[in-house]
Order: sequence, then C-alpha cells, then structure tokens
Amino acid sequence: MPPPIARAARLRADLDRLADHVAAVEFGISSPEQSSRRARRDELVGVIQSYLIPRLGDLDAPLVVALAGPTGSGKSTILNSLAGSEVSRPGPLRPTTRQPVVWCHQREESRYQTLGGVECVVVGENHPLLTDLTLVDTPDIDSYVSDHRRIATTVLRQADIVVFVTSAQRYADAVPWEVLGEVDRRGSLVVYVLNRLSRRAAGAISDYAALLRANGLEPEPIYTIQEQWVRGESGSLPPRSVRNLGRRLEELAANRVEVLGDATRATVAYSVQTAGSVADDVDRQDEERSRLAAVVAGTYGDAFDELTGELVRGRLIRAEVVQRWGERVGTGEVARWVKGSTSWLRAAADRVTGRPATEVEELGSEARRELVAAVAARLDRAARAVAVGWEVDTAGRQLVTADLRVAAEGTRQELKATIDRWLSGLTHLVEAEAPGRFKTARVASTGLNAAAVATIVALFASTGGLTGAEMGVAAGAAAAQQSILEHLLGRAAAGSLAGAARDSLVGSVRQVFDLEAERFTRILATAADPVSAGARIREGARVVESSSEIFHAS
Repeated sequence: MPPPIARAARLRADLDRLADHVAAVEFGISSPEQSSRRARRDELVGVIQSYLIPRLGDLDAPLVVALAGPTGSGKSTILNSLAGSEVSRPGPLRPTTRQPVVWCHQREESRYQTLGGVECVVVGENHPLLTDLTLVDTPDIDSYVSDHRRIATTVLRQADIVVFVTSAQRYADAVPWEVLGEVDRRGSLVVYVLNRLSRRAAGAISDYAALLRANGLEPEPIYTIQEQWVRGESGSLPPRSVRNLGRRLEELAANRVEVLGDATRATVAYSVQTAGSVADDVDRQDEERSRLAAVVAGTYGDAFDELTGELVRGRLIRAEVVQRWGERVGTGEVARWVKGSTSWLRAAADRVTGRPATEVEELGSEARRELVAAVAARLDRAARAVAVGWEVDTAGRQLVTADLRVAAEGTRQELKATIDRWLSGLTHLVEAEAPGRFKTARVASTGLNAAAVATIVALFASTGGLTGAEMGVAAGAAAAQQSILEHLLGRAAAGSLAGAARDSLVGSVRQVFDLEAERFTRILATAADPVSAGARIREGARVVESSSEIFHAS
C-alpha cells in the first residue's frame, strides 16, 4: 500500500487543479462585466500560483514581509532604518525603487533571487531580525511606469505580511486603496504605517483610521513616524523612530508558525470564495450567450416562416417569372409533346432529338436561379438582422464582424447544391405519385421531366395573396400546369404532387437556414465558456476547502 500523501502536498495538488479550472475560463463574450470577471479570474489564479502553491511547498522558509506604498511614502528609508544601514537606496527622484530589494539572512540569499518570476536585488546580512523574516522593498504601487506597478503587484502576492506605508500627504489617494482592497480580500495580515507626520498633523491619524474602516479594513494600531531629517549616506532615521514597528515585526517572527498558518488559511478561504464568484460569472455569461442565441433562433425562425408563407401565397417567385414558365409549359413544345399522341412523340423525337428535354432543362435552370436568389436574399436579410440585434446588446457588440452581415459563402454554395438536389428529386416524386404511368424508357424519362417542370409551375403559381392582373397571371399558369399534370399522372396524383414538392422544398431549405444560423451559434459557443466550467470550478473549490480543513487542523 503506498504511503499517504502529505497533507500540504494534497492541498497543493487540489489548489493546482482549481487554478487550472479557473484559468481555463476565457470570458470571451465582451459584456460590460467581462473586464471585472477577467480581473477576478486573474487575481485568483495569481494568488494560488504565486503564493499558496509555492508557500505550501516551502513551509520552513522565513515570513516574507513586503513594504508597499505610494510614491514618496518613505518605504526605502524605513527599511534602511530597520536595518541600520543602506539596504535600499532612497532619493529625491521618483520612482526610486525600480525593482524589488530583498533584505534577508545571508543563508537565504539564493532563495530570493526571484520572487514570482521577478528578478530581485538581494542584500544578505546576519541581522537578528532576519532569523524568521525577510523584508522586501517594492516599487511604488502608483508609479507612472506601468511595469513598476506590475512588479509591485506580483511581489505583494508572494508576501505573508504587508507593511503598508503611506504619508500624511498621500493616504487618501485612490490607487493605494485599490491595492489594499486586493490584499485585504485575500486575507493577508497588513501592518499600517503613517509616515512623515508633522507636529500639526495629529488629526491625520484618526482620519486615516476612519478611512480604513470606511473601506472595510480594520487596522491594527497605526504605527506613526514623524517627519525628520534622515541620517548620513544610509538615508535612515534614528532607531527610536522605527522602534515600535521593529518590535511588531519581531513579535510576528517569534510566532512564525501561527502567523503562516493564519495567512495560508485566510488565503485559501479567499480562494474558495472567489472561485464561487468566478463560477457565478460563468453562469451569468451563459445567460448572456442564451440571450444572443435567442436573437439568432428568433430571427432565422421568423425568416423561415416568412419564406414558407410567401411560398404558400405565391409570392416567393416573381409573378412575371411564373407567367413565363406557365406559357412555356402550357403552350410550348413541352405541352404539345405531352398532350400529343405517342406516334407524334416518336416522330418529333426523330426529327429534333432531345429538343423537348432541352426546353425542360432550360426551364429547370431558370427555376434554379430564381429560387436560389429568392432564398439567398432572405438569408442575407436574416444575417443583417442578427448582426443588428447583437450590436444593440453590449454582450454581442464586439462579436459582430463585416462577414456576419451577409450570408456566408459556404451557405450560398450549400443552398445551390440543395436546390439542385431538390430539382433533380422532383422526378422521383412524380414516380412515387404515379409509378405505373410510364412504360418505355424514352417516354418515362421525358414524361417524368415534363411532369417535374409542370410541378414547378404548380408550386409557385398559387393565387394566394395576389390581386388583379397578378392573380390572372398566376391563375393562367396554374391552369396550364394542372392540365398537363392531370394528363400525365391522373387527377388524384396531380392533386397531391405539388403539396409533396412543397414539403420537400421546405424541408431542404430548412436545413440551409439551420446551417446559416449555426454560423452564429458557433461563434457564441467559441466565445462563451460552457456552463459545465462553472460546475468544475465549484467542485474544485469544494475539494480545496476540505483539504484546507485537514491541513490546517494538523
């Protein structure tokens, strides 16, 4: 039986899986909330991967104390004052600290060459404060150099304790509060220092404490440092200026195990809670996806219903085209051929081989062009309608590209192929309606094609919705084709053939509409994370919570 997995290793493995589940969520639908959703996701992944997993793998390391604060708050001066020597060079030009400066015990120098992938300046000394502590001076959190702000945030995520330094002039600035909010959310211990106080600024202490509480932060006693001249080249303050802060750090170092346990427990609890929020974000994004998908379904559903309605009412193909078809079928060579005797048919076939079939093919080609154009126009209108519907919805606006405003070229090609298959399938419908009508190969073939052409006219010559001259045109075409169909197939078969042809066309075109609508739903499926991602995150958080209880109970 294999040995049991160490509790810390189990918690690390569970945290690693949770981070993978969270990092896999892309939040690709750009709703107004997506920026905050992605920020929450990234913050959680960063805390797990940058702090919890490394820290749980190195529990014997000293506590990492990060000095953070706005520009000119005096972090470097305070670090030098605690050390009694120049560790981090202060100066009048801002920003002064451009990369983290690590003050650690000399035996730990190799451990802190980097923090979270950030290269550090390491100063190793045999100082009593460094037995169980490592102090890190960070770049300004409000630096005008964006890379400095990124480095400061990265280092803060490695810290077990944050010494937040601000001045009487800067404590109300907005940016530090944002950083404090993140530090507080993940449960890190914060030691507050108000630096550079003048004798007349006593009210700043109570004001600062009130601001902290107003922002949901409960400060320990705020450690204050008076404005005064720094000493010598080291840029440090008199030892008494930082005595209380130094004692607080010594107290934390003496209780390293308990402090570290509290820090990891609080950060795991934050991770579990935030993971639940990320899972909720996935659910809300799916609601947005469903709303945009409803636009697609409704638009293409309405467009298809409109097309079928126009087909029934005789408006799908222009009336003048139907009239021309009717004339060619009712009075042209095809009609004489169909209505004539068999002997005439043979003689005509001998004189002009294939002429009737040629006329049939021409009419079929024209029907193909008209039908493809009619359906394609409605597909284009539907695409434009969906694009407009998405653009007015903030969740879908950025998904709309120029190619989505018209039907896809692939859909057009499929439409042409679908209409070709339907036209060629009309002869099979004729055979199904009157399987015993055609005896010889030549008569069967030519008669079937003629019946198919007559069926086309029958299908598009409905008088529904037409008035005046248009009704006369359609009615004339319908009468001509009905006569031919009855001559070829018989009254009963002719009566049901047009309906069967219509049903076949509707079913075929329905597939093309579904194909075009799928283009939009694929975009949504790619942009939106599956709702199952939220369930995986919740389950991962539940497992982490259980592992944390076991680990922190030991």
